Amino acid sequence: MAVYKPKILIIYDASAPNDFSTAEYESRYTVLEAKGFEEARALNELYGKEIAAIIINDNTSNFDIFALLFEFRKADMFRRIPIILLTQNMNSEFLSRALDFDIFDIFFKPTDMMLARRKLAKIIELFSNRNELEKFFNQQMLTISMQGTQIEENQWRIIETLGQALESRDVESGNHCDRMKLVTETFLKYISVTYPRYMLNDVKIREIAKVTPLHDIGKIAIPDRILLKPESAGRLTAEEFEIMKTHTVAGCKIIDSIPNFKNTELYRFSYNICRHHHERWDGKGYPDHLKGMEIPIEAQVVALADVFDALISKRVYKPAFTIERVKEMITGGECGTFNPDLLQCFNHCVDDIYERVYAHNFEE
Repeated sequence: MAVYKPKILIIYDASAPNDFSTAEYESRYTVLEAKGFEEARALNELYGKEIAAIIINDNTSNFDIFALLFEFRKADMFRRIPIILLTQNMNSEFLSRALDFDIFDIFFKPTDMMLARRKLAKIIELFSNRNELEKFFNQQMLTISMQGTQIEENQWRIIETLGQALESRDVESGNHCDRMKLVTETFLKYISVTYPRYMLNDVKIREIAKVTPLHDIGKIAIPDRILLKPESAGRLTAEEFEIMKTHTVAGCKIIDSIPNFKNTELYRFSYNICRHHHERWDGKGYPDHLKGMEIPIEAQVVALADVFDALISKRVYKPAFTIERVKEMITGGECGTFNPDLLQCFNHCVDDIYERVYAHNFEE
């Protein structure tokens, strides 16, 4: 059975003989010789990752080793293969330029063969270990990524199950959640362009919109006698309304119970939206009476979208208001105060939102 020997590639100028003695290396390595870059390219393509080191023998004054090094740099070879320059040129500018190309080492002629062999063996071992470590790291990162994907899928199965449970209790929550997602996403896109200071990039917009349907998930914890109180029984009493308000905190407890969710950006958006989508700009909302920019921007947007949807849609306790009346109520402060920036943006995009979401998609 043949013993595997690492391959080393010797490159030299074809216009002169190769003055690098390979006999001292052939007992330990398979030595490949290339006359110039084209042969070196062909051998590299043929043997690829089997090449353990490359030695460039600067054997003539006509050998443009920098053109060769430039090609190696383009092929990203310096990172995975040690490239060694064998030269008798002691010019500091020449050597400095060679080192700028990330040449790993320089062997000077005439060469001490024993020392050169030992140095080459150590260099090859170093790169081999580094490449194996990099391979192991990449495998671990792939495993973690796959596990992360599975964790996220499990998280969303739980969230979807909770959403379905809410829909089964509240006949309005299903379409309301669908509309809220579309309204919020459209609104966020307008805000990101009009007000860049809120730093709402495409990734954040997608993630916020994705978790928007969770804003009322805490209603699962509200008793049926309050959540489903019929119109004929009158409006919620003050005591009942206080219980209804607890759905914000209850939603956060549910989100906290989702495994492996807390250290994600989606968790932060979900938590903020659940807890603060009933806060108001003037501090008169609930549950924490936050004021102004104390309220996370994602919660501010969902709060406005929630009010808009409630007004524009038919409910068991009221008819749908016209789009013009909804504009008046929101901008006039009849539904609480909102961030002036959001209201200005709302005035610019509300007709587009209505056309996209309500006029065709969800006719009442």
